[in-house]
Amino acid sequence: MPYHYTLTEQERSDLLTWAKEGLGYTEISKRLNNKITRQRVEQICKKHKIKATELKYAKKQKEFEEKMVAKWGKKWNDLQYRKSFLYQAMREKFRNKRANCTRTGQEFSVEFGDLDFPTHCPILGIELDYFNDEGYLDNSPSFDRIDHNKGYVKGNVAVISMRANRIKNNGTAAEHRKIADFIDFALQQRPAG
Repeated sequence: MPYHYTLTEQERSDLLTWAKEGLGYTEISKRLNNKITRQRVEQICKKHKIKATELKYAKKQKEFEEKMVAKWGKKWNDLQYRKSFLYQAMREKFRNKRANCTRTGQEFSVEFGDLDFPTHCPILGIELDYFNDEGYLDNSPSFDRIDHNKGYVKGNVAVISMRANRIKNNGTAAEHRKIADFIDFALQQRPAG
């Protein structure tokens, strides 16, 4: 059955927008209620110098890379790094934390790639030991919820030393400032000698 339909200006505009977004020719044809064939969509795209197929594959590649970064971290395509003992230890700490949260019913939706795994505690500067099996030593890495009212969600988790996490515990920033001010005051009031 031949197609005898012409596109309205709005439909033509939509077609070009969808092509630039990386939709395939068949999908664009379907969105236009099959008013024109996929081949006609392709012709229109070529006329406007839009390579929809290349855009579609680039979009899929970008989505794939984002998925891999979320799952494996920023160096997901560095196989040498992913085979390293340090990387494996970081992954193990992450899996253990996720399993603990699942077991205790805490929200845990953060992905491995959402986290930065520093070599040193960003608060105290202590070198973190990712190979440490004793999770409660001062230099053990710890997953800290920045806002304790939220779960382990993207943007609310930082990897810090266990010592910093114990100090921070459930106190607010204002409470910690008061403690620091008190310590400074007490040290100044101390008799010399």
